Amino acid sequence: GGQGTRLGSSAPKGCFDIGLPSHKSLFQLFAERILRLQTLAAAGKAEGIVPLYVMTSPQTHKETVAFFTSHKNFGLAPENVMFFQQGSLPCLTNAGELILDAKGNIATSPDGNGGIYEALEREGCLADMERRGVTHVHTFSVDNCLVKVADPAFVGFAMATGVEISNKVIPKASPKEAVGVLATPRDGPSTRLFVVEYSELPPETAHSMTPDGVLAFNAANICNHVFSVAFLRRAVVECVPQLFHHVARKQIPCIDATGAPGAVAGIKLELFIFDVLPLALSANALEVDRANEFSPLKNALSAPTDNALTSRTMISALHRKWAAAAGAQFVHETQGSLFEISPLLSYAGEGLRLEGAVYSCAVNTHLS
Repeated sequence: GGQGTRLGSSAPKGCFDIGLPSHKSLFQLFAERILRLQTLAAAGKAEGIVPLYVMTSPQTHKETVAFFTSHKNFGLAPENVMFFQQGSLPCLTNAGELILDAKGNIATSPDGNGGIYEALEREGCLADMERRGVTHVHTFSVDNCLVKVADPAFVGFAMATGVEISNKVIPKASPKEAVGVLATPRDGPSTRLFVVEYSELPPETAHSMTPDGVLAFNAANICNHVFSVAFLRRAVVECVPQLFHHVARKQIPCIDATGAPGAVAGIKLELFIFDVLPLALSANALEVDRANEFSPLKNALSAPTDNALTSRTMISALHRKWAAAAGAQFVHETQGSLFEISPLLSYAGEGLRLEGAVYSCAVNTHLS
């Protein structure tokens, strides 16, 4: 649950309206996908409860909880929605000194998405999973509007292969795409994986190809994982203490010797969720289609990619494909019009009966 500052919003990123015809927030899209899964499970005469655990930061916690409360958890039962805060770490000057952001108060920042492991244990979520009998957890980034929340195929893949961690990946769009890639140790077992950040991959390595013409380092990490709960418990005790923090150099808000506000060049420390990968006893990857499952929301509309426009456009394209497969026809093709299917109606294109339906692309459409 990061902040939406780069999107031009002061609210937590999950509260953001990407401009769909329904004007649903990211949080609502995710919650309704869970509701649809629970409906499908119930139709199959299985108990269909998918608890949702939302990680916040000290900066976003109250507003995130209030947003869910004001929308009645988007239809999810309150007992199946839990919020937990990631930790914070002190900010440092480049010389390693502590920074004050107010009189008597040390400047801190969130400890990164890798703080999830200790936070789950510290705030009782891990114990709650164990109490419920949950064996696997699907974890994803809040900024991916296309994520298939609790994807049964992905969870089933992780369970069937018996690994501690399974990772969804997509083929890189180009050698220069700014994403980390999954790799295996040169001399280690193929069941051990780690992520190489794009900034750490030499250009000649990033451009290297396999004999069949595919990028050698092509499995882009999209922060989409299934963990066994047993591994999450082990990670807190055995893995996290072995991790090293990453350094992010930023301007840190502070006060000077007179108490006047300002900023200083400094260091924020953070952990990444994938830092534990090399410590997992077994891990694997499932490659999926970018067009179906990945559209990150990183930037304001002034940026050319990864913004609200690209997010809503990719949802629209996917939903048109579902509708066409279900028998619908589209007329009056007009660039910029949007077509949306409510997650309450279909999770991934299933259950649609649209034979004979005709939709005009000259106007926005929302099927609910």
